[in-house]
Amino acid sequence: GPGSAPDRVDTCARIVHACPRPARYGWSQVLAGLDLQAGLADLRLPVAVLVGTADRLTPAAHSRAMAEALPHCTGLVELAGVGHMTPVEAPEAVTAAIRELTLTYLGAKEEAEA
Repeated sequence: GPGSAPDRVDTCARIVHACPRPARYGWSQVLAGLDLQAGLADLRLPVAVLVGTADRLTPAAHSRAMAEALPHCTGLVELAGVGHMTPVEAPEAVTAAIRELTLTYLGAKEEAEA
């Protein structure tokens, strides 16, 4: 995304370029036919949806549709200026979302079992 720190952009570029060209091409074929809605209604666990507002590969409209289709969506977080590589561009926000899900759902379950 446009607001990403240069070192994080470099990290993403290194990740992509480290992947062999045939594998990148093969993955592009998988993504071209990917149905983002398939199976969402069957997920019965809590899910948080995060998307960067500057994501040109998976625009926020897709994430909004996914959040609406999930039976137990805990929220949709749109990260301003973040692109497609949210875990690299905004690791604090991704970690916070995972931590919140863990504490809310796994922590509550452990207390009930104790």
